[in-house]
Parts: sequence; C-alpha cells; structure tokens
Amino acid sequence: MVKEFNESHEGVTATVRDDRTVPLRQRIQLLGRNGIFGLILVMLTLGLFLKPRVAFWAGLGIPISFAGMFIILNLWGITINVISLFGMIIVVGMLVDDAIVVGENIFAQAQRGVPPLKAAVDGTMEVLAPVATSVTTTIMAFMPLFFLVGFLGQMIWQVAAVVIFALIFSLVEAFMILPAHLGHSRALDISREPGRIRKKLDAGIAYLTHRLYGPTLRLSMRHKWIVLTIPISAVIITFGLLKGGIIGFTYFPYIDSDRIPIGMSLTVGSQEAETERLLQRIEEAAWKVNDELSAERADGLDVIEGIQRDLGSGAGESGAHAGTVTLLLLDGETRDMESFLIANKVREAVGPVPEAQKLSFGGGGRFGTAVSISLLGEDVDDLRHARDLLVAELRDFSSLKDITDTEALGRRELEITLKPKAASLGLTLRDVAGQVRKGFFGQEIQRIQRGRDEIRIWLRYRPEDRGSLGFIDAMRIRTADGRSFPFSELAEYSISRGVSVINRLDRKQEIRVEGAQADATEDLPPILAEIEDEVLPRIRAEVPGIDVSFEGQSRNQSREMGSMKVAFPMALMGMFLLVVLVFRSYAQAGLIFSLIPIGILGAVWGHGIQGLQVNMLSLYGIIALSGIIINDSIVFVDQINRFLREGRKLQDAVYDAGIARLRPIILTTLTTSLGLAPLLLEKSRQAQFLIPMATSVAYGLLFGTFILLIILPTGFLAFNSLRLTFARMVRGNSEATQESVEPAVHELSLPVVD
Repeated sequence: MVKEFNESHEGVTATVRDDRTVPLRQRIQLLGRNGIFGLILVMLTLGLFLKPRVAFWAGLGIPISFAGMFIILNLWGITINVISLFGMIIVVGMLVDDAIVVGENIFAQAQRGVPPLKAAVDGTMEVLAPVATSVTTTIMAFMPLFFLVGFLGQMIWQVAAVVIFALIFSLVEAFMILPAHLGHSRALDISREPGRIRKKLDAGIAYLTHRLYGPTLRLSMRHKWIVLTIPISAVIITFGLLKGGIIGFTYFPYIDSDRIPIGMSLTVGSQEAETERLLQRIEEAAWKVNDELSAERADGLDVIEGIQRDLGSGAGESGAHAGTVTLLLLDGETRDMESFLIANKVREAVGPVPEAQKLSFGGGGRFGTAVSISLLGEDVDDLRHARDLLVAELRDFSSLKDITDTEALGRRELEITLKPKAASLGLTLRDVAGQVRKGFFGQEIQRIQRGRDEIRIWLRYRPEDRGSLGFIDAMRIRTADGRSFPFSELAEYSISRGVSVINRLDRKQEIRVEGAQADATEDLPPILAEIEDEVLPRIRAEVPGIDVSFEGQSRNQSREMGSMKVAFPMALMGMFLLVVLVFRSYAQAGLIFSLIPIGILGAVWGHGIQGLQVNMLSLYGIIALSGIIINDSIVFVDQINRFLREGRKLQDAVYDAGIARLRPIILTTLTTSLGLAPLLLEKSRQAQFLIPMATSVAYGLLFGTFILLIILPTGFLAFNSLRLTFARMVRGNSEATQESVEPAVHELSLPVVD
C-alpha cells in the first residue's frame, strides 16, 4: 500500500514508521519454530524408550489430538495467536503421557504371552481408571485459568482451552484408537529379534532401572524417615533463596517495547509555543543519543528510527500545555538493548526541565505503574503536605525515576474580596465580579443576521483599557442607584491558581504519587516494602488522618491474586476428591497431593537456574503444574495397590511398582519437559513474556518427578507404619500386618453383599 501510494503521488513520500504486526509475526514464528522442535524432541524421546512401532502409534496421538482441538477452537472463535500457540507448546509433550502408559502396559501384557487383541483390551482396562483420573486432574488444574481477572487473566484462558480440549481428544485416542492400532499391528510381535541399536538402548534402560534406581530405592525404603526429611530441607532452602533475593520475585514480568513515550505537561495556561519549544528540545536530545548509540554498534544502525511529536496531550493531561514525544525504536531482536536504558540516556541528555510540572520518560507499562500510591483524605492542605513529603522521600530512591503526582494546577484565577464599603452600598460579590468580567471579557449585546451568517456583537473595554491587571483598580463599579465608585474603594483582589481536576477514590479526595523503576528488571516488592515499612510511617506521623492505598501494579496484582485464591483452591479440592474416589483412601490421596509442593520447589529452582524472577505468570504455570505433577503419582500408587491385591508383600509391592513404573514415569516427564525445552533455551526477546510459565511447568515436573521416584515409595511405607501402629495400639489388633492395614488389601476381605 505504501509503495502504491509513493508511485501514484509526487512530492509526497509515505514511510512506515510504526508497524505493530512486526513483533506479532516474530512471536508467532518463534512459537511455531519452538513447537516443531519440541515435537521432534518428543518423538525422539519416545523412540529411545519404547519399541519403534509402539512409539509411532503413541506419537500418533499428537496430530489426532491437535486435529480435534482445532475443530473445537474454531467453533469457539479462538485463532492461532501468541497465547494459543503457547498452549500448544505446553501440551505437545503431555499428549503422549496417557498413550505411553496405555501402550507400555499393553506391550507388557504381550511380553507375558497374552495374544495381541486380548493384550490390547486387558492392558487398556487395567490402567483405565488411573490414566483417566490423571488426565482429568490435569484438566481440572487448568480450569482456574478461565476465572482469572486482570490483564493476564483476559488472555491466559486461551492456554487452558487449548490444553483441555487437546487432552480430552488424547484420552479418546489412548483408550479407543491406540489399542486398536496396537492390537492389529506388528508392534506387539515379541518374537522378532530387536536390532543392535535397540538392544543397546534396552541395555541402557535396564542398567538405569536395576543398577542405579533399584539399589537407591532399596536404600531409601530402609531409611524412610531420614529420606522424608529431604522435602523439609528443600522447603527451608527455597525460602532462603527467595528471602535472600538469590531468586528474585516481582509482580509482573518486564516486557520490552519498541516505543518510548515521553510525556510532558506544563502548568495549565502555558502557551503553545513554550510547550513546542520544550518538546523540540527533547527531540534534539533523543537524536543525539541515537547518534551515540549508533556509533557504538558494529552494524551502525539507528537505534531510534523515528520520532513522533504530538502537541495537545501528554502525561495524562490534555491542552496546549501538554505534549508527547514518542521514540520509535529499532525492533528488539536487532536492537539488543532494553528500551528503559535508552530512555534513561535520553533523560540524562535532556537534563532538568524546571518548567515541566510532569515529565516521564517511558510509559507505565501493560500492568500499571510500578509505584503508585494514593493519598486519601478530606483536607486538601494535609494531602498536599503529605504529597510533598512523599515525593521528597521517593526522589531519594536510586531505584526510582520520574516521580510525579496527579494534582494538576489550573489556570491563574483572580480572587476578589469585598471591602465593608461595598456591603454598605448593597453590592454583592456577584455584582462586582460580574461587572469586572463584562468589562474585560465582554458581554454579548446583540446578534445580527446577514444571509446565512449570524454576527454576534460584544461590548467590552478598549484594548488599551484592559491591557493589564492594573486597570482593575481604576475601573468603576456601578451601584443599583446609578452611582459609580472605583474598584479599589470597594474590593481588593489576589491572584492564585485554581484546580483543574479533583480526583476521588473510596469517597475521599485523592492525590496519587507515582514513579517508575530506573531498572525495570529489578525486583519491585522490596521497593514497595521499604516504602510501606519506613517511608509511610514517617509521613503518617507528621500528617495524621491521611489514608494510603497502593495502586498500579500492586492493585492489579492484588486483583489477580484474589481470583487465584478463589479458583485454585476449588480446583484443588475437586482434584483431591476425585483421587479419593478412585483410591477410596484419604491417606493415599494426601500422599499424592503432598508432592505438589515438591513440584513448586522445582519450579522456583528452575527460575533460579534460568536467571528469571518469579512473577504472576510463574504462578499461573504453578497452577497448571499442580495437576501435571500428580499424574505419575496416581499411576504409581495404583500399581502398588494392584501388586498388593495380587498377594505380594508390602516391601516387594512398593519396590516392584517402582521398577515397573520407572520407564513410563521418566518418559512422560521427559516428553513434557523436552516439549518446552526449545522455548526455555530461547534467547529471543519475543519469548521472554512466556518463558516464566514454561519454566514453572518444565522444571517443576522435572524436579518433582525425579524426587517422586524416591519420596513417594518411602512416603507410602511411612503411612503404612502409622497405619500399623494405629491398628495395633489404638484398635488393639495385635495380628495386624503391613499388608492387612492397606485399603487395597482390606477391600479384598470385605464381605460381598448379594
């Protein structure tokens, strides 16, 4: 379109200065590329751990699930965008989890000599309940994302929609399509001799299972109480990492921008020429900064590609006294420099601007201003005094910049005060002020119609009689009886500035003080904590009766956390009740859910490894993680119960279950984590918005699962010891054994009611 315009017009050239589709296309390409790489890693992992044919049929669930998910999302009106693509990256490794468990169990049945069709049916039915439960708990874990509020909540629900519908179709594929494929294919033909590479892979898996994991599991089972102190120690260490600032925490992630708005407002009533002069000064300083940065670059490209200057609005105000200079930057992928650093350099180049009432270099961001404190009260003088104290305190913070407040001084006003003589003559303030206004501003006395035009005729003093305020004292004021007196005998005047706007919050008058972070990547909560604990008490002591409310990012964080506190516990309760119904044991359900905190610890450590701050998006990832982390636990505990029902001793049942579930547990963990690995390793600036949530899921699952392989069996034995002690000492059942107190064994001894 621009090319066509330039070709068809002479003397005027159109140039693209701001194309918002560039970062959008970059993010979609980035996520598409990472999704493909993740899919390749998932398929390679399946091939390493499973027979090639079993791996192929298990991997087939990915395109089938995506096809079904696309149909539903299209009906719902969800497009392929940055958020939905991110959901696809999260779910790509999860889609094969249920297929892995089902396919591996069917293959195990075939290895025992069961015919292929019967192995497909029996193997599927054997794990139907635990697999369905594990996938359902994951779906329930993503449900709270539909009920979150705020800027992030309005987008993140699409991730939940993608994951949930993909998992539903993967469950259908695992229980109906996969068994049919395996039962009628040569995947279950165990008579064929495996190839040399397959033999080496199987030998490596056997070594991992029986030479590394097996002895470790035996040792842990013998010292179960010592092993169970590991999670407690991990919790203490994690709190220390967070409290010590080694792993940072902030409310919202820093998302860089390719635009820097520099807003400025002068005192209301300032001339347009003065505003334009200062905007021009800022623009010239920005170009000087661009020349310096361009000279430092190897490619010599301009960091500031264009500057847009707008007169009439800026710093939250409108009028001739306000304006904005917007710096249009080189795209972030090429620029390789945070925009706030450029803004800081421009601020230094501009220097002090005493004429500006408000001046901010950079916007408040998508999630609100970093520091925004509302002072509330009824006495405006107290509010202004508290405002001055707070502004002075905040300007001493080296971590803050652009300290402004929302009180805007209005135009200069003439305040008239009557003298006693005016009252004795029967004059009111309205009479005197009205005559002053008519003399200097004028009064419409007639309208004349000339054709289609209407001419208004005004009457007022001549220009030479109203050129300065000094003429007011000399003007004459008429009384009702026709006499006139000099203004100076009847009244006196003073000049002050009025109020252009009155802000109110919670039915109280408000003055809001705001500031931005000098380094947007620093942790925000410590700054706010210092303000709340040290600064505000001093202000309250000097100006009593002032209420304080944190706004901006603090308010948005409180709203989003409030919705999380409602939605997440409800989902967690539903997941817990579902597991209780499957295992018919509160203790086993509690054991499974005790692994969720371990996954959260892994998520926090993952942020430390990645060099990231824990933020709201990280917490969204932890919500999703809570359903994923217990999937393998459900299948693990179900395997122990099945071995107990077969008559095995408790120690043997726990050990054999660990050996039997090791490969599918590692495989499901690796497929999910490796599906996210390309995104975690991505250095692109466009990916930084999504990496915290991916980090929570990938690292939480990775750490949690490997700890699960040790903690879950030892925890199962610890619960059994408590059950046995309770049965012998409280119930007086001296004949109770380790096996008889387990719910799975106890159910076998219950009488059958016809």
